Amino acid sequence: MTSTNQVILYGRWEQPRTSGLFGRTWGETIFAGAWIVVTVLFYMFTHSLILILIFFLIGTAVFVPLAYRRHGRSGLELIAMRLQFWKGARRGENVYRGGVFGVVPGSARMPGIQGDTRLYEYELGRGGRFGLIHSRAKNHFTVVLSGQPQGQERVEQHQINDWVRGWDRFLSHLGTIKGMAGAAVIVETVPDNGHRVDAEVRRLVDRDAPAFAQRVMVETVTHRASAKVRNEVRIQLTFTQQRTADSAEVADQGAAIGRLLSTIINQAVAAGLSARPLTAGDLSMVAARAYRPELAAELETMAGSGSLDQLQWDQIGPAGCKAEWGRFVHNGFQSVTWEMEAAPAGTVAHDTLLPLLAPRADLGRKRVAIIYRIHGVADAVKMVDDDFKNALAAEQSKKGVGSAAASLRVDNTMAARQEQARGAGVTRFGVLITLTAEASAEMPTLAAELEGLASASRLTVQRCWGGQDATFAGALGLGVLLPEYASVNRRVTA
Repeated sequence: MTSTNQVILYGRWEQPRTSGLFGRTWGETIFAGAWIVVTVLFYMFTHSLILILIFFLIGTAVFVPLAYRRHGRSGLELIAMRLQFWKGARRGENVYRGGVFGVVPGSARMPGIQGDTRLYEYELGRGGRFGLIHSRAKNHFTVVLSGQPQGQERVEQHQINDWVRGWDRFLSHLGTIKGMAGAAVIVETVPDNGHRVDAEVRRLVDRDAPAFAQRVMVETVTHRASAKVRNEVRIQLTFTQQRTADSAEVADQGAAIGRLLSTIINQAVAAGLSARPLTAGDLSMVAARAYRPELAAELETMAGSGSLDQLQWDQIGPAGCKAEWGRFVHNGFQSVTWEMEAAPAGTVAHDTLLPLLAPRADLGRKRVAIIYRIHGVADAVKMVDDDFKNALAAEQSKKGVGSAAASLRVDNTMAARQEQARGAGVTRFGVLITLTAEASAEMPTLAAELEGLASASRLTVQRCWGGQDATFAGALGLGVLLPEYASVNRRVTA
């Protein structure tokens, strides 16, 4: 085996975090120091042991939840999430009714943070059209590309290695674009009942064609592959307001973003992706199929006949839905979303996520969203330098086994600094996994199956307790960047 055909391993990712005294974060260290100083000063002025004891207990009640960690979150963050969900449920904010029974009769917008988005469509300079999603709350503009990835065909390993390097260059290129807020790759497994293929074949068949040719086309549909599910791949590109646009109006922003798409699509080709922008009708179909899965067959027929333009963005939401603590119920279906708690330990190969991404008939509605937060060059330099300094501080404050882990973190952050200096980009990433099934399905069984696939892909995942509706929207790849909607102050997060 030549070196060009060797399987390359990837790794060295680190979660950015600050390091204070005794392995705590800087926020916890500063709070503890201020707490001690204030306690001493309070005693100097009051000389009351009872008041000092009360003050000490109050400080302890704040510091312990702040220092406590569970599934990557601090205790204060968990308490805040529980209180926010309880408060919203008490007000009825977790229940949505659309359509005839909605607050606005006849309107069926998508619920929650996705409902504030608006959809537009513009022309590309080289021909064709693309849909543009405007998230008004954050003034974000999102374009979605449909991708046809390669890699499972019988190709040489060196070609796969080139595609992976091409994807690295693609992400690095996004970091050079002014106003790039984030990106996501969504691999969605959807039922394939053949309606789309049937409608497409009927559209292509010419009535004046020879009878034999028509019969061959009909048999193609009749004897098509018996696959019950298929994968669709989308790439979400979210921009902030473009300064190169003529104005802040949506139309001018769409024109500026449209000028960037041809270069972005060409960069995707080097990563083995044949990408094209989704139109407004395509985006409406994706949203309608997610919130109203019972319409999947009808939507496939519309896609095959080219009539997706009939869909309206403010009419594709569910007739009703409810966000529960551990699941999202919508239109007679239930969805559960998990998030990546920790990245794979050690190094991985290019096909590590294959068990999770591969379509399976028993998990017919599954969505895996890999979310990227792109950083510009200036921010990247500051991030890698800060990570390296924090890693050094953590190494100096630990001993024994903890010191070995801290030393490994120093090596990883040092390697990141060197790679960034050579031109590599810096990107934070996370994963959201959504599983949708009928309301009568045994979700605990399906959930255990999906968690097993995540484990086989070396991902540590946890259910998104208390935020199922928001994470469902965030995993769709339709313009929602979840970190921008965080409801817990970053100072108390882990």
